[in-house]
Amino acid sequence: MASARCAYCADTVEPNSMYCLTCGQLILPGTEKADDLLSGWQQAPRPPRAAPPAPATAVAAPAPSGWPARVQLLFSTGQSAVLAGTAVIGRKPGQTAMGLGAQAIEVDDVGRSISRVHLYLELADGALRAGDAGSSNGSAIERGDRRIPLAASGERLEVLRGDVLWAGDVRIEVLPS
Repeated sequence: MASARCAYCADTVEPNSMYCLTCGQLILPGTEKADDLLSGWQQAPRPPRAAPPAPATAVAAPAPSGWPARVQLLFSTGQSAVLAGTAVIGRKPGQTAMGLGAQAIEVDDVGRSISRVHLYLELADGALRAGDAGSSNGSAIERGDRRIPLAASGERLEVLRGDVLWAGDVRIEVLPS
């Protein structure tokens, strides 16, 4: 049996593929062509690819937000913790943190405004990022006189120096350590 080829670029199409691996064209059933049907066919010349830009000799790296390798978290509950790397914050974050290979920071919240797994923090390359873990009472970054809510999808936003984090009703001050 003849192998199938892409109708667009004539390269061999893998069986049951939805896309041609060479050109990315969508392969609809019946649009692939057999080798014997393509005898005498010539592929149209492709335009030459543009050369990649030459590397700049002195490219300035983006300035990091200026966080050191460790930061201290001060909670309005009176607790404190040191963060170095990735952490999960909540009333019972241990199992989730272990699964992610992250530090678990357990907060004693008598008002129970913090979920069992409430907030993700990631400190890397001088940048601190925070993301809500789908908590019921939400998370936010307080910057100046406004609060920036964190999406429950876990999308992480950068925390700048001077910002304050909120996990439910618990205020978290972030300081260089």
